[in-house]
Amino acid sequence: MIHFYYGNGKGKTSAAVGACLRAAGSGLRCVMVQFLKNGSSSEIALLKKCGIDTLACHSVPLRFWSRMNEQERGSVTCSHNENLQHIIQENYQFIVLDEMGDAIEKEAVHPDLVREILQLPNTEIIITGHKKTEQLIRCADYITEFNCIAHPFQKGEKARKGIEF
Repeated sequence: MIHFYYGNGKGKTSAAVGACLRAAGSGLRCVMVQFLKNGSSSEIALLKKCGIDTLACHSVPLRFWSRMNEQERGSVTCSHNENLQHIIQENYQFIVLDEMGDAIEKEAVHPDLVREILQLPNTEIIITGHKKTEQLIRCADYITEFNCIAHPFQKGEKARKGIEF
């Protein structure tokens, strides 16, 4: 089954992490892959403590995709594709693909690898992203939109470690 959590509201990654912890608690083999993030967010430490595999693109510069140069984008895309190939080769039962919706939209992942992941048998997959990606809407069994009503960022507040990342 495929779950797609999208929107501009807070909580997509947190919901995916919670589901991943539940799956691991029931004995499923789990992995969380982060796209367009460098693996420094706080949930990674907890997932590792719980024996959950984590993959991220450690070469992601600490800036938005739109501010990366062509070489940086190429390096990030290569790393993302390597992570997808790793998942395909392993026998995970539960996969979180955090921000993969955004990576698809920015063409930072190879479409053939994405299709292959989405067709893995007997696998629960959660994908998060900001935009409503038609490819994911068509194949998802669960679709949840997160809508921001208010957020401290709108008032100029910076993201806080342990709360927003």
